[in-house]
Amino acid sequence: MNMTEKNNSGLARLTEEQLSRVVFFMGGVRSGTTVFRRMMASHPLIRDRGEIFNSNNPLGYFKFLREQVALNPDLIFPERSPEVFQAYLVSLLPKEPQAIALLDIKYEHLTLLPEAWQMPFTNPPLLRTIKRSKVKVIHLRRQHFFSVVSNLVAVSTGRYHHRVGQDQALPEKRRVAIDKAQLMAAMKKRRRATDLIDTGLDEQQRLSLDYEAVFDEAGHFRAEVCEAVARFLGLEDSFDREPELRKVIDEPLSSLITNFDEIADLQSE
Repeated sequence: MNMTEKNNSGLARLTEEQLSRVVFFMGGVRSGTTVFRRMMASHPLIRDRGEIFNSNNPLGYFKFLREQVALNPDLIFPERSPEVFQAYLVSLLPKEPQAIALLDIKYEHLTLLPEAWQMPFTNPPLLRTIKRSKVKVIHLRRQHFFSVVSNLVAVSTGRYHHRVGQDQALPEKRRVAIDKAQLMAAMKKRRRATDLIDTGLDEQQRLSLDYEAVFDEAGHFRAEVCEAVARFLGLEDSFDREPELRKVIDEPLSSLITNFDEIADLQSE
């Protein structure tokens, strides 16, 4: 394994060998990303680093940035962002030479890495950085209506994850109303984010999967999905196909949403 290189500021810089050991996992909130990421992390050579822009993640980017800025305040400037982010990726690399760091980025977080002199309404700098680096990306897509509705219901009820065997720990479900205009606006934004990833990254760099086709009739991850992920990452298929989490919403949406008739026509979009 190559020794870590450093730039003129003394920050670690990714080598070509290290780039091959970083995998980004992208998707929207409430798109099945957590359960799928944990399936991937069941592989003996994959280390889950969580949502890297989530402030609750102890390995998160902004905690790393805060530490670096404490040492060198100039690193807060946008033009220094790419070199700080590279050093951050190096810090997440597993110690085992062949192991891979799996980094979760939500659609909602794509704009959180700044760039100096960025024109407004352009593609997120983070996506451009990933494209240039050729780091592999696994993109989990979900039908926009269901991912947005699931998120709105989760926010209203406090039910985000459902671990197998922990039914008693969940808050009680209650019916909620969903504003149609809010739903349509959120779906539009998700659609744009999905298209940005699928059109911005070529198929050699990106593996896109649809959540609706991930599980078999028994509720396990499909064998062909696990095989596709293993092949894309250049690993043996050693994934645990038994999900760690269960669906939070396992009943008809009409039983949870008081105004379901008002929004039902958006299911096909």
